[in-house]
Amino acid sequence: MTAAHPRRADSLSVGCLTARFTLLCVGVWLHSADTLVTATIAPAIVENIGGIVYINWTMSLYEVGAIIAGAAATVLSLRWGIKRLFIGATLLYGIGCVVGAAAPSMGMLVSARLVQGMGGGMLLTLCYVAVESWFEPKRWGRMYSLIAVIWGAGSLLGPLIGGLFANAHSWRGAFWAFAAQAAVLAALASLLLPTSVPTRQEHTPHKWPVLPLGVLFVATLLFAEAGALSTPTPAGAAMSVIGCLVGVMLLYTAARLDRRSQVRLLPSQLLDPAHPVGAALLMVFALSVATTGFWAYGPLIVKILFNTKPLVIGYILAGECIAWSLATLAVATATPAADTWLIRGGALGVALGAAGFAVAVPGGSLAGMIACGLLQGAGFGLCWPIVVQRTVRFADPAEHSLASASVSIVQRIGYAVGTAAVGIAANISGLADGISVAAAKNAGFWVFAAFVPVLLVGLVSAWRFTSSATTSSAAAAPDIAAEAG
Repeated sequence: MTAAHPRRADSLSVGCLTARFTLLCVGVWLHSADTLVTATIAPAIVENIGGIVYINWTMSLYEVGAIIAGAAATVLSLRWGIKRLFIGATLLYGIGCVVGAAAPSMGMLVSARLVQGMGGGMLLTLCYVAVESWFEPKRWGRMYSLIAVIWGAGSLLGPLIGGLFANAHSWRGAFWAFAAQAAVLAALASLLLPTSVPTRQEHTPHKWPVLPLGVLFVATLLFAEAGALSTPTPAGAAMSVIGCLVGVMLLYTAARLDRRSQVRLLPSQLLDPAHPVGAALLMVFALSVATTGFWAYGPLIVKILFNTKPLVIGYILAGECIAWSLATLAVATATPAADTWLIRGGALGVALGAAGFAVAVPGGSLAGMIACGLLQGAGFGLCWPIVVQRTVRFADPAEHSLASASVSIVQRIGYAVGTAAVGIAANISGLADGISVAAAKNAGFWVFAAFVPVLLVGLVSAWRFTSSATTSSAAAAPDIAAEAG
C-alpha cells in the first residue's frame, strides 16, 4: 500500500497538513462521542418507544458494528482508497443517525445503532491507517497522541451531550445533531482529503475473508447477549458463562482463520505472544477487558450504596479522561529510549487503578475512587500512543497498515468481552435479584476483583512486549529472512 500513496506530509504546507489531520480526528470524535451517548438518553427512549428489554443492545450492537467494520476497513481501503472509504463510512454513519432519529420502535433503533457502529468503526480504523499512509513516521508520535486525546474527550462528552438532549426532552435531537456533523464531515472530506491511486497489487483479485468476518460477528454477538442472559438463577448465570466461553473460542477460531487468509484483517503475529506485535495486542485486549467495570456499573452501585449523585461519578470519569489526555500530551515527544518504562509504567498504573476500585467502591471512599480513576486514565495515556507506534514498528513491513489499525480493533473487542463479563459478575454477585444495599456492596467488590487475573495477563504481556529478548528476535527476523532469500 505504500507504493502509491499521495505525497507524504513533509511535502505539504502546514495548512494542508492540519486540515487533513483535523478531518481524520473529527471522524474519531464522532465514533467516540456516540459510543456512550445512549447511556444518558436511555430512560427517555424507553419512555417514548418502549423496549426496555433491549435497551442494552443500543450500546452492544454499536460495538458489534464497530468491531466488524473496523476490522474490514483496512482491507477495503486497499481496494477503494482511503478517501473514498472515509466518505462512504461517514455517510453510512450519518444514515444510521437519521434512521435512529426517526425510529418508531426499539427494533428500528438498535438496527440504526448497528449501522452507526459500522460507520464509526471504519472511521476510527481509517484514521490510524491514514496516519501510517499519509504522514512521515517522525510525525506519528504526536498524531497518535492527539488521536488519543480526541478519543478521551469524545468518550467524556458523549454521555454529557446525551444528557443535555434528554433534559431538553428531545432524545431524537441527539441523533440529528450527530447526523448533521456527519454530513459536514463528508462534504469537507470530498474536498480536502487526497485521492490515492490504486496500485496493481491493490487490484489483484483476492478471496474476500468472509469466513473470519462471519465468525468474528457471531462471537461479538454472543458477548453482547451473554451479559443479558444472566438471571437470578444459577442456570441463568451458567448460560452467560457458557456464552462467554463459546465467544472466546469463536474469537480464537476467527483469528486462526484470518491467519490463513490471503487477505488478513489483523497482523499475522496476533496469536504469538512471544512476538512484540502479539504481546502488544494481548496487552491491549486484557487491559480493555479489565477496565470496563467502573463506567458500566460504578454509577449504579455507588448510587445504591451511598446515594451519590450521578454528576459526582461523572466528575470522576471526567478526571480519568483528563488524566489520559494530559499524560498522552506529556509523552508526545518522548524518545524511543523511554518506550519500555512508559509502557510498563502505564500498564502498571492501569492495573493498580482498576484493581483499586474493588476497595474504594464498596468502601465508599470518594477520594479512593478519584485516585483510581486518575491512575487508570494516566496509565492509558502514558502508554497508548507508544503501543501503537511500537506495534507498527515491529510488524512486517507489508502489514504496517494492519498493525496501526489492529490496536483499536482489539480494544473494541476487549470492551465487548469486558462488558459482558462485568454484567455476569454483577448478576452472580446478587444484583440481578433486585436493587439492595447488600447486593450492591457484594457486586461493588466482585465487578472489579474478578478481573485481577486478567490485569495480571495484561502486565505480563506489557513486560513481554518491551523485553529485549522479544524485540531483538523480532528485529532480527527480517534479516534472517533476507539471508535465506
